[in-house]
Amino acid sequence: MLESGKISIRQVAILIYLAMIGDMIIILPPIAAGYAEQDGWIVSLLCIPAGMLLIWIHLKLHALYPKDTIVQICLRLLGRWLGSLVGLIYLVFFIIAGAIYVREVGDFLTTQLFANTPIRYVHLLFILAILWAIWHGLEVVARSAELLLPLFVFIFIILVLCLIPEIELPRLMPVFGEDHYSLIRGTMLTTFYPFGEMIVFSMIYPYVESQAHMKRDVLLATMLASLTLFLVVLLALTVLGVFFTKHNIYATYILTQKINIGGFLQRIEALMAAAWVTTTFIKSCIFSYAFVLGTAQLFRLRTMKPLYVPTALLLFGLALLVATDVIYYLITVVPFWIDWNITYSLMFPLLLLTVHTIRSRNKSALPG
Repeated sequence: MLESGKISIRQVAILIYLAMIGDMIIILPPIAAGYAEQDGWIVSLLCIPAGMLLIWIHLKLHALYPKDTIVQICLRLLGRWLGSLVGLIYLVFFIIAGAIYVREVGDFLTTQLFANTPIRYVHLLFILAILWAIWHGLEVVARSAELLLPLFVFIFIILVLCLIPEIELPRLMPVFGEDHYSLIRGTMLTTFYPFGEMIVFSMIYPYVESQAHMKRDVLLATMLASLTLFLVVLLALTVLGVFFTKHNIYATYILTQKINIGGFLQRIEALMAAAWVTTTFIKSCIFSYAFVLGTAQLFRLRTMKPLYVPTALLLFGLALLVATDVIYYLITVVPFWIDWNITYSLMFPLLLLTVHTIRSRNKSALPG
């Protein structure tokens, strides 16, 4: 086995919670408001049952092959050539997604906090941290998540409590003011962006120590993460309003600039930046690790060590190539990224489940 380490159910639940929030805590409010206007909070609530069903499909596939990653399942069910092709497509998804998260961190920090710092240096420092984490294995990434979770929860609670006086519920009116198509489109986006990307954990599930209650804990972690994102969207709409939420990709960061308690507690947006970079770091580590592990499995390597540095170099190069600037990213990448998420998180898993069902029926139909 390429990965000798094991993580606990609690650790995988923490990883899912932080990874699902990841970059979504910043970019989900403008996405929800952009398609559903003041009903953005409704679509972020409607996406929860749909997203839970999506995660259940992933867990169902894992339950059939508990010792195999999604790449190995593709090889097992689809054969050498087609399975290798689908597995390779998953690897492309993992590395490009990881590069996009790196680019998001670079764009955010260089436009909001470090305006005079070249984005390449921000990318380099972030990727070095990712390289250090995945080099030491899955256990180190999981333990890092355990240490970072209290920091994120503390910052998020402070954010919510301090923004309560700024909430204006009339900003949500009229309820269901948008057409049905906008609500459906918004629900699809808020479902397949945060939930769909959790297909990456199909590379992690085989390395969970005890799996007796894993399905329950994974679904619970997913539910808590989705409720956290719902609360972020609700706060953005009620504090900033529809116009500022949908026209500012960093709406959640702008929220913290609204905090002013007694003229004393204010300008704490650096805390929000720390929380977002923390969750995006964990998400980037998971996708990078999944790419390294999947590559080693696809090409039947004995060890993953030779792949870490090349993966870091790929992340560095792709992070500069995926988008020329944040505006290009918003216009070109975001609207079409959902097609990737639907393909990898829904279509391929359903294909694998269908092939498994057909093979099982054929075996049972054989005499003797």
